[in-house]
Amino acid sequence: MNNQQENSKQSKKMPHRTKNEIIMKKNFFQRWMFFFIIFTIIVILTHLGITAIAQARLSTVPIINVPIFTQTQLINNVDDRLRYLTPRVEGVNFFIYTVKKRDNLWKIAKKYGYSVHTIIGCNPQFTTYDVYENQKILIPSTGGTLHPIQKGDTWETVAQKYDIEESVIKSSNFGTARLIEGEYIFIPGRRPAVDLMNNKMQQKYALRDLFISPLGGRYTSGFGRRVHPVTGRISVHGGLDVAAPIGSKVSAAADGTVILASYNAGYYGTAIYIDHHNGYITHYGHLSKINVKVGQKVKAGQIIGRSGATGRVTGPHLHFTIKKNGVALNPTKFLW
Repeated sequence: MNNQQENSKQSKKMPHRTKNEIIMKKNFFQRWMFFFIIFTIIVILTHLGITAIAQARLSTVPIINVPIFTQTQLINNVDDRLRYLTPRVEGVNFFIYTVKKRDNLWKIAKKYGYSVHTIIGCNPQFTTYDVYENQKILIPSTGGTLHPIQKGDTWETVAQKYDIEESVIKSSNFGTARLIEGEYIFIPGRRPAVDLMNNKMQQKYALRDLFISPLGGRYTSGFGRRVHPVTGRISVHGGLDVAAPIGSKVSAAADGTVILASYNAGYYGTAIYIDHHNGYITHYGHLSKINVKVGQKVKAGQIIGRSGATGRVTGPHLHFTIKKNGVALNPTKFLW
């Protein structure tokens, strides 16, 4: 009897306990739902706040519009070319140089520590090597050239053309996303591609490929009319005088055959003539020594004699003449 009463009591308590558990679970679920909703609201408000702050800051940043230039502008307008290159080329500073009196391309290039090819390559508007006072030209801070982008160009084909690593030109032109025909990229440390120059400059470069300088030195007297340093009369100087100590090595300016090697060549004193078999003949005057003989074939750069002060001179130098079909031409149009 006692067992039956006890079981009856337990059976009456069970429903009450189950009801409490359900209520507790419901309260627990509601608390977590409330917490989740509050957390979600905080996250959303935080995101909206960050977005609003970012937009406010961005609104204060000036919008930079990269200007678009036509091919004609980039070729003919130095200022436009400067504005075009500045945001696109890494590690090179471009600036406008105003040509001064008695300037020439060689003097300007020497001032900035690179060859004249760099100035020519960065100024596609050139049709001559001559510059004039107050002329504006584009100068880079380091040697190299501009490449005019052609139809079908890729980074790989441009790198192959200039024999340079593709990664080098890509990093140098970090502001260029893709190659667009008519625009330019900078090729560090390279000469301009002659086949991409205008016709007049191609012709001038072709002349420069014919001869090399027979002797390094300072030009003391150029081609053309001058007051003769010995006679004092106005006359036409048919060549180029290069100052050099007696005994300096003189080399052939191009392949050819020696047609004169004389220690008594009139006002030339000791001289050598070389026929290059293409209508051109070169003269080397006022020498102190001859290392070749008539009829001997020579190669460009081969030592043919030594500089001196023989003949009609006021001091030691080499007189260098280039003739084509018997007509004397200005050697500075052929020599770098």
